[in-house]
Amino acid sequence: MKAYSVALFLTTLVFGLIEVIGGIRGEQIIPIIPGDLFGGFVLIVISAIFLRGLTYDLKPFFYFGSLMLAVFGILYTLVLIASYLDALIVGEDWNIVDYLRIEIFLLPLSIPGLVELNRERKYLPP
Repeated sequence: MKAYSVALFLTTLVFGLIEVIGGIRGEQIIPIIPGDLFGGFVLIVISAIFLRGLTYDLKPFFYFGSLMLAVFGILYTLVLIASYLDALIVGEDWNIVDYLRIEIFLLPLSIPGLVELNRERKYLPP
C-alpha cells in the first residue's frame, strides 16, 4: 500500500503542477491536460494528503486521498455528461476531446483505496 500511495502522490503532484502552470500561462501544455488553476490546486492538495500519509499513519490519509480523487473524477465525469446532454438538446456539435480531463483518467486509480476503505468501514464503530 505504501508504494501505491507514493505512486498516487507523484502522479497527482505532476498532473496538478502541469494544470497550474498551464492555467498561469493561459494555454494547454499537454493536449489532454487543460490549463486550470482550480483543478491543478485540487490535485496538488490531494497529493499533499498522500504525502502526509507517507510521513504519518498511512491508512487514513490513503483512504481520504482516494476518496477525494474519486469525488473529483466523478465530478468531471458528470460535467462531461452534462455538456454532452446540453449539446444534444440544443443540437450543437460536441467533441469529447474538449471535455476530457485528466481527473477522469485518474478515477480508476482511486478504486483500490475505496475498496480498502469499505473493508475497514465494517470494523469502525457507528
